[in-house]
Amino acid sequence: MKEVLDRLAADWRRPHSVTELAASVNLGASRLEHLFRATLRMSIRDVVRISRITEAARLLLTTHKRVSEISRDVGFTDISNFNHSFRRQFGVCPRDYRKRNGGEGGGAPRS
Repeated sequence: MKEVLDRLAADWRRPHSVTELAASVNLGASRLEHLFRATLRMSIRDVVRISRITEAARLLLTTHKRVSEISRDVGFTDISNFNHSFRRQFGVCPRDYRKRNGGEGGGAPRS
């Protein structure tokens, strides 16, 4: 389990297949998914999504990039999916998160 988590943490921008991750630790895909849910109470997909959204939150507060650019940078291909995931994790949309937390993007020129 730790080996899979380390791999996901090191390379969360890249899409990972459960089959590939499971093979790397000599497990079947369904067994790996089961162990993930039993141990972490979340899916592999959830772990990757949380990593991406957490990085997006950091970028919102430390850069002047547009929300759409940040969503692409962290691996989302659909801005609506990004906004929905962000709101589910933080309770506000990315733009409001930036405003409420004093991020650099609030009306300042982009770098």
